[in-house]
Amino acid sequence: MRATVRLELRNDDGEIVAVRRANNSVMKSGAELLANLFTGKASKGITHMGVGISGEPEEGTFVREALTTAGDSPDALTGGSETPIVPADFTVKADAERRVIVVQVHATLPKSAGVGTLREAALLSQETVPPPDDPDGVAIVNKLYNRVTFAPIKKQDDHELTMFWEVTFPYGDLNWL
Repeated sequence: MRATVRLELRNDDGEIVAVRRANNSVMKSGAELLANLFTGKASKGITHMGVGISGEPEEGTFVREALTTAGDSPDALTGGSETPIVPADFTVKADAERRVIVVQVHATLPKSAGVGTLREAALLSQETVPPPDDPDGVAIVNKLYNRVTFAPIKKQDDHELTMFWEVTFPYGDLNWL
């Protein structure tokens, strides 16, 4: 499996202000999500994309729980950091020559969201669950499928950020992996 992302930051006039490309790191929770989808134990796949401010590389465990969006940093994001992905945002096609199934997904972070200096992005699976201490309440649980880091992008409140993800799943004899 391999994934890449292309980020495009556009101003009010629709002009591209910045472009970044990055390769994917699958988080442990992302591998668990795929395994649970495979076994029928997960009810949702990828539902959101998000951005954050940490450019720190992944540790060897790949167990990061969330993107960094706040804290004591002067780069703390304003306006939220996630946007939903709807089924129409996904395209699935077969590439018989490369023997892969290619999933393409894109979504745009609204102008008012993710305002600050962005250095990371991810695809997320978001579910609402009752909190353990309040069975009548609702809590939102994000599971990071993947994470990418990139050179900083300064997003202002008059910019839209669109991310184009491409994930390839190989098929056939996989002993070469």
